[in-house]
Amino acid sequence: MEGVCGGGYEAAKDLVPSVRVLSLVGVAEGRTTVLSDIDILIIIPGGITVNKGRLYRDILIRAMDVYGLPWDAPVELHIVYDDESKYYLESSSKVIEIRA
Repeated sequence: MEGVCGGGYEAAKDLVPSVRVLSLVGVAEGRTTVLSDIDILIIIPGGITVNKGRLYRDILIRAMDVYGLPWDAPVELHIVYDDESKYYLESSSKVIEIRA
């Protein structure tokens, strides 16, 4: 799962260098199964405006094309602005920030 998170991290950073990328819930807690999806929180800093739908698509395409993310990887991106991230951070029992 680490490679999946890492590919998502790199792809997100390529497209919006100042984003924060975090792994949520199951992966962060180390309790994944073959049926688990991989929840990745991408936090866009204040002052930057993006089309979230387009960014979602572009991150996944770049992660697949450049970083080898399998097309069928069970990845779910949650793209939010700083002020929207509180909900995810408070409702997740464990969060791990992904760094290079």
